This record gives sequence, C-alpha cells and structure tokens, in this order.
Amino acid sequence: MLLKVDLSKRAWATEPVSFKRFLGGRGLGSWLLYKLGGFRADPLSPENPLIIASGPFGGTRIPMATRAYAVFRSPLTGIFGGSNVGGTLGAVMRYAGVDALTIVGRADKPTYLLIADGKVEFKDASHLWGLDAIETERELKREHGRGAAVLAIGPAGENLVKFASINHEYWRQFGRTGGGAVMGSKKLKAIVFVADKREVNVAMPERLEAWLREFMPVFIKKAAPYREGGTLRLVDLGNQMGFFPAYYWTRLTLDGWEALSWARKIEPEYFLGPEACLYCPAACHRPVKSAKLGVVVDLEYETVYAVGGLAAVKDVDAIIEINDIADRLGMDTISLGNVLAFAVAASKAGKLGVKLEWGDGDALAVLAKDIAYRRGIGDILAEGVRRAAERLGAPEMAIHVKGLEPAGYDPRVLKGMALNNAIGYRGADHLATMAYAIDIAGRAGGADSLGPEKVQAIVHMEEVAAVMDSLVLCKFGRDAYDAYPGGKFYETMAQLLTWTTGEEWKPEEVKEIGERIVLLDRILNVEMGVDAGQDDLPPALKRPVRLEDKEKRIDEGELKRALRLYYELRGWDDRGVPRREIVEKLLPEIAPKFSLKE
Repeated sequence: MLLKVDLSKRAWATEPVSFKRFLGGRGLGSWLLYKLGGFRADPLSPENPLIIASGPFGGTRIPMATRAYAVFRSPLTGIFGGSNVGGTLGAVMRYAGVDALTIVGRADKPTYLLIADGKVEFKDASHLWGLDAIETERELKREHGRGAAVLAIGPAGENLVKFASINHEYWRQFGRTGGGAVMGSKKLKAIVFVADKREVNVAMPERLEAWLREFMPVFIKKAAPYREGGTLRLVDLGNQMGFFPAYYWTRLTLDGWEALSWARKIEPEYFLGPEACLYCPAACHRPVKSAKLGVVVDLEYETVYAVGGLAAVKDVDAIIEINDIADRLGMDTISLGNVLAFAVAASKAGKLGVKLEWGDGDALAVLAKDIAYRRGIGDILAEGVRRAAERLGAPEMAIHVKGLEPAGYDPRVLKGMALNNAIGYRGADHLATMAYAIDIAGRAGGADSLGPEKVQAIVHMEEVAAVMDSLVLCKFGRDAYDAYPGGKFYETMAQLLTWTTGEEWKPEEVKEIGERIVLLDRILNVEMGVDAGQDDLPPALKRPVRLEDKEKRIDEGELKRALRLYYELRGWDDRGVPRREIVEKLLPEIAPKFSLKE
C-alpha cells in the first residue's frame, strides 16, 4: 500500500502499489518522485516530496532485507537525493501496513506523524523541536513503545544544514544528500511507525523457509568478514593498500594510522561487541565506548576516514566525540568530515578567517556543533563543500562530484572509483556501482585498471546496486548473493520474488528492472540539469600523489575513454543523455515527453 500525506492540508490517503515494474525502495521512490514532479521543485520547498519505501522482502526473514530507501530532490546537490537505512524500518513500516510513504507540503508548526495500521495521525511536536535526534527517538519510544520504528531529525535538520541526516535506531541514518533538511523544511520532526503484529504475507512460506534453511550457512560463511571486523577493518586495509584519503585528499595514507587501527587499537580498547540489523546474522555494526567521555557510538569506516583521516585526527576518543555530535545533532559523517577537513585546508590557505590545525579534534568538535546550529563560520560550512568553497573564494579546493563529497576510496589508487564517482546518480557516491569492492578484490583487471573489462563490470554492478536498493537489500550481501559478473544474483532474486509475491519472476526480468531504474534516475538528473559536463572529477582530485616510490594519478584520456564506453553500453549519447530508443524500450510511458531533449 502507498500512503500519501499532505502536511499543509493535514490530510492523507492510500492507494494500491505494485512491486512489479520498479520493485520497491529506490526504484519505486524514483518513479514516485518523477510522477510527483519532484525534479521541478526547489529542494526546500513544500513541493519537494519526501518518499520512503520498503521493498518486497521487507519484513521477511531474508537476510539483509530490513532496509528502506528515502528519495527526494537533494538540498545539498540540487539533483537526485536518496539514501538507505538499516535497523528495523524496512520491516516495521510494512508491519504497520505501509509499503511506501509520500510526504508533501509543510506543516504550520512542528509536527510528527504517527502511522499505525495504514492510518495517520498528525501529532504536535513542539515539545520535541530543539531536541537532538537520539533524545527525540527515546521520547517517542517511551510514548509509543519500544517496538516502534522512529525516524527523527536533530537541530541540523531543523536549521536546514544541507547534509543533515534522518536518524533511526539511535545510530543509523538516512545519511547522504540532506534528507534531514527536507524534513526540517517541512517542520516534520519525526515519523513513527507502530505495528501490533510483526508479520507480512508471503505467498509461498514453505518454499521460502526451506531455502532459508539451506542458504543461511552459506550466508554466514560469506558474511564472516563483516561479522569479524565490520567496516572498520578497512582502516587497516586502506592504509596498507594506499587508498585511505588523508589531509584532505592530498595523501593516500595517514601518518601514524596505527593509532586508528581496528586490529591494534579500536577492537582491543573500545569495542563492546557486534550488533546487527533485524534478521541479519552478519552483525557488522561496531558499537564502541569511550571510557574517557562516557560515550557510546556505532563506529564505521566512513566516519573514521572522514573525521579521522581527512582531518588527520588520530585520537579515537576525538573521533567518537565528533561521531556522537553528528548522531545527536543529525549530520552525515561523510559530508561532515569532508567539510571539517576542507575547513582546515582552507584555514591553512588563508581562506577561512579562522585558525585550524590538522589533527585538532577538540576544535573540530566545536566546529561541528557550530555547523549544526549555523553559528559563525559554521553557517557557511553548513552549505556543504561546494557552496562553502564558492563563498570563500576557493572553488578550486573543493573535492566533490555534482555537489556530493566522496567516500573513503581514493580513485587514484582504486581506478574503478574514478568512473563510479563520475557517473554516480547521487554524485560522488561509492554505492552507485560498488566499484571499490571490484577494485579491492582485484577483479576486472585489478585496482589499477580502467579498461573495458572494468567498465563492463561497473555497468553490471550499477544495475545490481539498483536492484538491491529496491528490494531493499544491504549491499554487504553482494558476496553472499553472488552479485558479481557471472554470478547467480538475478536467478536468486527471481526465485525469492516468486516465493514472496506469488507472481512468476524471471532472471532477465529482474535484470531489466535494474536497467530501468538506472535509466530513470539518469532521466531525473537530466531534467535537473545534469549532462556529461558534470560526469567528471574535480581538478584537485586529478593531481598526482605519491604512494611510497610510485606516483598515483588519474589519466584524463583513460577516464574519458571509460566514460565514452559507459555511455555506449548504457544507450546514452555523447552528452550523457539517454537516447530515444533506450527510453522507448525501458520507459515507454515517459518516452514522448523525454525524447524532446534530442
């Protein structure tokens, strides 16, 4: 069921929804964004829809399937905005009778939505406005039960910080591209899903249960690296391989990185024990406690890279403190870490007007709070790296693609990430094609290759990512679900879809849905002004850097050849605009309107 909410009118309605053409999650969200005309709306206007969708596997016991996806026009980038989250949301919203939720309009006062049995109550949130995201969730769970699934924003969302997050289960977030600012612009403090029963209808439960018994040992074996080290193991691997960005993208390893090592420092001194999303035996989450601060956070690689490596902060306690600030005040740590490190670099270049030093975690913690509350220089930095650099007169210093700050995989070492970041539908989005996993594993020609084999692998994985985002499955399941080129991913997904929905699904049909979603997201972005000119990396990221005795660089000609082949394989022209034939094949319902762009 699709639940449609209008905050301005304090009204809601429902209509049936099908998973058949776009699955759920990202695919369904993208289609609803297109239908609602969100690509024409100002990101902070009442007309920008916030769409949250689960998928056909949500609420089942299929491993890694309790995620949900949020879609909107991004306040940070101005293009496709989206993010996914784990925890319990993808299951509980379906238990509460909702497959997808659209929210338009703006409330006249702080409001939260209470959703149960497919019905909506508009609740006064005046007493919650100003509270941090964790306090808000605790208060709402006290009122509506521990089993409720809560989405909440903190002061950063209220203050329209362009990379504000939507938080869930205390330490999980719709983190990327500024969904928290969209909620803040709507005066929407929280969304609460409450379910009396905790089950969804599965068409063939016996078949699914038999498969789960057979698959679970395979899954547990293939997910072992996540269970044993989570994402934090990449701190060690990234510095050993040389893809760990440091000193605001000017070095490939952090001097003294051992102080942040998972194996040598964090696990023995800070780690409390693994935690997992609902129904997931991978248990990749790494809650850590700072005895010095009395603070517990769920620490991930991307936070250590962004808050630690980029700003050269080597104190684990300082990273935990900034992580806690981000969780409570509601900010994406990848963008926040990039902004903080940019601020240090800008200070060193005499562009900031405030003195900052590499590695000064205390000063950066204060600055993170100033960003959330838009105080002083924090007001400029709250706009994200691209706009902040422009306002400070230093656009050449900014590291971003289409306005989105990158994750922790330097493309001068992991060459697939150069193409991944250039064509990412959200901007510099490491999960667009998961090319870092291809590179690190030495697939498709190895980490240093950006040849045809790598491009073809990236095209394949981009479609896999679109399907996983729409089912909604965690990307960490790519090994267990055999998602790499030549694997059985589509066969498995077709089988699971048949058993869960009761409709007959074929592997080629699932693959085509992946192609359709990639195409639709490109069309949305083209409507918002994206073309081949934006499918590029910033000049600062093309500057060569040294790794031991070797120079690492991005070859401009190689990247352009990879982009040309990518466009050709996608059926796009040399402007990066989808050709009429591919639109008519995959999205005939919008082809007449979109073909006018030729």
